[in-house]
Amino acid sequence: MFKRNVTVVNSHQLSGKDVKKLSKSIVAEFPSLEKSVKEIIPSKTEVVITKFSNKCSAFSCGGNPVFFEYEQRLYPTVYTMWQYPNLVPTLFTHSEVSPKIVGGADLMLPGVIVPEEGLGEFAVDDRSTISIPENKFPFAVGYMQTDSETIKENGLKGRGVKLLHHYPDVLWALGSKTQPNEGFKRDRIYPFEEESEGVVPGEGTEEEVTSKIEGLDVSGKGSGGEAAKNHGASMDELVDTCFLKALHLKLRDQDLPMDCGAFYSQCMLPCRPRGTEIEIRKTSYKKLSKLIKKMEKRGLISVKQSKKEDRITAVNREHEVYKLFGDELADMESEESEPAPPAAKGKQTEAKQIEVHEVFRAVSNLRPVLGEEAVRNKEMLFSAEEVRGALVLYSRTEKLFGEGGDESVMMLNKVLKSGLYGKKEGVEVGSKVELSDVYKRLMSKMQTYHKVVCDGAEVVKKGKIKNIHVTAEDRHAGRKFITKVSQLESFSIDPADFGNTLQRKYKCSSTVTKLPGKNETGKEVSFQGNLLEEICKYLETDCGIHPKYIEKTSRMKR
Repeated sequence: MFKRNVTVVNSHQLSGKDVKKLSKSIVAEFPSLEKSVKEIIPSKTEVVITKFSNKCSAFSCGGNPVFFEYEQRLYPTVYTMWQYPNLVPTLFTHSEVSPKIVGGADLMLPGVIVPEEGLGEFAVDDRSTISIPENKFPFAVGYMQTDSETIKENGLKGRGVKLLHHYPDVLWALGSKTQPNEGFKRDRIYPFEEESEGVVPGEGTEEEVTSKIEGLDVSGKGSGGEAAKNHGASMDELVDTCFLKALHLKLRDQDLPMDCGAFYSQCMLPCRPRGTEIEIRKTSYKKLSKLIKKMEKRGLISVKQSKKEDRITAVNREHEVYKLFGDELADMESEESEPAPPAAKGKQTEAKQIEVHEVFRAVSNLRPVLGEEAVRNKEMLFSAEEVRGALVLYSRTEKLFGEGGDESVMMLNKVLKSGLYGKKEGVEVGSKVELSDVYKRLMSKMQTYHKVVCDGAEVVKKGKIKNIHVTAEDRHAGRKFITKVSQLESFSIDPADFGNTLQRKYKCSSTVTKLPGKNETGKEVSFQGNLLEEICKYLETDCGIHPKYIEKTSRMKR
């Protein structure tokens, strides 16, 4: 359903009214989420709907797609299932079978593992997820193609689950591209044993982050850190740490006042260690509102209610706990930035590279030119070289080249004449034309797409890729400068994360605003100071973006 050739058609932000309708639909189809829907979609939070070429729509909140709609039914994404593993009934399969499923194949009943308590009762079209017994997190979502009564009569034969979405497909790549644990690999799901309740160990520096969380005393009483060392990091400690980290790295004074729901989705969630999920309902707070009240009582923040919604109006940056956490955070960053030992240095300094490929899709009347597979699969994409090769092969098969082996001139058949030439151009079926002219006309009829490849994940979107714009402006006669960066989303770079990273790197303030225009969904990051050359160099060296995709403009007054 969301294989590599599926492309994004368009995306836009939902209105507040539509967000409320979506929340009601989620509760109606998943009653168990009645008390948790505000954690998935906090109030006053941006929700983006993305429409795909496969007629599906995905709803994203907090940087991750949370639900998708297929044939007017809502299905949870793997990101939501990792947060609520028991939301949808699960069928278990073998780890050895998982490579087929993460490759896009449906789950066949012979590959299903029957637990001691049985498979339970289910009907055709019931939602289902797929897991392996040794790793509790689902890695695929779909619907049943048979019912429990049929299985009792005929045994485990035939199709089991029709696959709609799986790790790591295009829908997964639309989000933060995280995994719930180390058992999730791109080619297979492996068994994984939890080491501590509430926190899933990550890779590399995430273990260092976890160790910092375990030693943190957010209560100020001196006992929390010792308890964490003895019993492992609890969900309370993880939430407290993400809260304080968000105050330091995400919430700036110029962003205040901020709705508490927006603070949770836009500030707290991005601060959680990779591979972990925040579940407030599993903490002593139970609800986001109680967490906010507790932090206000401790004196870390000031909160005021406006239109029945709590808003953070101020942050006490002189609070002792705030300062102590700042020291811990600085130590953590300094440890992470220490040079690697010689044996591992080459691996850690390997340059990241983002690849951009221009690809094309054929219109319906010209698909036969590109082969039988293009006729069967209208979503199929081709490079320019593949289009030319397909045209030559089609001409040979249809015997359109003249005798003598000259393939520079060809005859037109009915498909090429009607698809590429007009009635008034003076050519008919059987007319001889240059192959180069036919190829040029064929390319002009193809629909243009672009494919961005980064860290093995591919994202395909319609149209040509938009270059990143970096502009430096003189705002006050050589005494005040500002540098703006836009179109980062074209290369799957989150503007908020980009702003926070460079804010710490260059010791400057940054803001993220929506680009002007009713149909514009992109965001612009503004930095204080003239950082034109520095940011362009960072995009090339650290982000792996080729200079030809970076447009820099200097508007300095001379």
